[in-house]
Amino acid sequence: MTRRRTALIIDDEPDITTYLGTILSDNDWEVRTANRAEDGLILAREEAPDLVLLDVLMPERGGLSTLIALRKDPSLSSIPVILVTGIQESLTADFSAFLDRFKHYHPDAYLEKPVTPEQLMSVVHEVTQRSPAS
Repeated sequence: MTRRRTALIIDDEPDITTYLGTILSDNDWEVRTANRAEDGLILAREEAPDLVLLDVLMPERGGLSTLIALRKDPSLSSIPVILVTGIQESLTADFSAFLDRFKHYHPDAYLEKPVTPEQLMSVVHEVTQRSPAS
């Protein structure tokens, strides 16, 4: 029997973690969630998920800081990370330039909220197919 892949969703909005988690669960993913970045990092270290979905704007510790922490941890650095955020790139001309400052820590993909199930699963498939961890 093959092991189900595990996704970790880190978002401060419980409705979002439930929504994204349901989509992933319906597509045979085991799902873990955290509504605080620090809790997400602890879960990532304990469970080494196959995928992380990460919100950018969160209180206390933001998503980019969390992304850097994941990338700097040798045991977690190869886990694909998809940023799922309400920041609309089309409305924020400098967002790409902002992300370029984090070029060594870039996410594997970026999705703008609201996300459809089809969009999410398409990006998840693409990212996990090209990832050496899959």
